[in-house]
Amino acid sequence: MNDGRKVYFQVIEYIKELVRTKQVEHGGRLPSERELMETLGLSRNSIREALRTLENMGIIESRQGKGNFLVNNMGQSLSSVFSALLLMKESSYLEVSQMRHAMELQAFFMAADRIGLQEQQEFERIIHQMRHPDPAKKNQADHQFHQMLIRCSGNRLLQIVMDALAEVCREEIAMVRADSARDDEERWLSLHEKIYRCLIAGDLKNGMRAIMEHYAWIDRGLQEIEDGGR
Repeated sequence: MNDGRKVYFQVIEYIKELVRTKQVEHGGRLPSERELMETLGLSRNSIREALRTLENMGIIESRQGKGNFLVNNMGQSLSSVFSALLLMKESSYLEVSQMRHAMELQAFFMAADRIGLQEQQEFERIIHQMRHPDPAKKNQADHQFHQMLIRCSGNRLLQIVMDALAEVCREEIAMVRADSARDDEERWLSLHEKIYRCLIAGDLKNGMRAIMEHYAWIDRGLQEIEDGGR
């Protein structure tokens, strides 16, 4: 390599330049392997290795017979990273929940100044779905509620990381909810309603307190799972 950097750094810098100069947009097709070889002065094997690395990172997507396209699948890539950390015991579901907790507090603070009528209507729909008798639909609504809160923050990076974190612990949170008594179910619903009502009222103090209470409940359940309490 000309400057000692890994090949994929050279390729990604070139892709960044293509995006900066509007030669390629999100979803657009990248230059062929041959074009990249000629432009960057690299071998076919080096280019292919770099493209495979970028695909694993979620930056590009290879489509059989069509070429490589610029995408944003980095959330899936992050989920794989977090899952690997959990598998290797380098982290825990409790730590994942704690990280989500911190991010959601920040998102709530940001969303309070941004939430509009359309977002409020979506929250109302989700909260209504939380009352569904089917546990699977309740769990789906729970996931959507927290996704919506992050989305209202307007911070795309928060959305990507939060989605990745949520994906790796969805089963565990569903287990926590499955172990809950009916009184806990009512409390779970009331906490989500309180978070939403405080959000639209701009009541930061009580809204963030409700988020902390919600995650304290989740964390206790996750700790029980990790301790083998189920």
